[in-house]
Amino acid sequence: MARGASRRAFPFLPRDFMASIPALVAAVWMTCAGPALAQGVATTTASSAKPSASSGDRVELKTEDKQVLVGSYWGPKDQKGSAPAALLVHDAGATRADMNEVGERLAKQGFAVLAIDLRGHGESVGGDKAWSTLSDADKTKQWPFALRDVKAGANWLHDQPGVHSSNLSLVGDRAGCTLVTRYASRDENVRSIVLLDPQVEQLGFNLAKDIGELAGLPTYIAVTKETQPKAQTIAESGEKANDGNKFIEIAVFKGAAVMPTTDKSMITGIAKFMSSKAMPKKADK
Repeated sequence: MARGASRRAFPFLPRDFMASIPALVAAVWMTCAGPALAQGVATTTASSAKPSASSGDRVELKTEDKQVLVGSYWGPKDQKGSAPAALLVHDAGATRADMNEVGERLAKQGFAVLAIDLRGHGESVGGDKAWSTLSDADKTKQWPFALRDVKAGANWLHDQPGVHSSNLSLVGDRAGCTLVTRYASRDENVRSIVLLDPQVEQLGFNLAKDIGELAGLPTYIAVTKETQPKAQTIAESGEKANDGNKFIEIAVFKGAAVMPTTDKSMITGIAKFMSSKAMPKKADK
């Protein structure tokens, strides 16, 4: 605004009053905000009063085919101990931020937690095209390559100080379930997997078939009432392939299916299940 513009806009106001406006504004501001600032308390709006989940520390890691991935890491509090590790894998078209609440809870439970942006997602676009720009056919071709991302995440956790090198748990959200199930059958260090709202078939993967390759690995499937029949199909297929061994637990949660990773009761169930497999002595206390 040009000098004198406020005076021209309000010609009926006396000059002395216009000159005093800055001082009046400052006085009002100090009256309202001063007490809070004096006590070192930041003023907040009602919408920001509720704290959000921690996003962990930003880290970068590289896959065997030279893709640079970005992740969020919640490290163990005791660097000299041997915390169990947890790797979180988001849904197709999503980002690692969707796993923040799960990550924060597992970290409080005693896990060293890594959530990654898969290639073409979030901050891990790099040389690849963004997932949202791919055709359906290209998405189906691209998705299996994300198995290398899961492997890179597992290897990265393996090398972190204070992390147990042979105690890994995996959590997959929706399409991420296909990746953690396939990877778990190839890594003997995996103690358990958690599948959130999985589909029987998705992006070229047949989860009902792949889960049969887990050889009885403890598996927790969290679903809504609407998706429970699909989970039952997956569980029956896996247990049939393992001589009827009941190694799959199905939990039905009441939260919205739109974002299962933010349902508090479901997250509590996940943490309890994973702790019982990775830290059985601690879970019994």
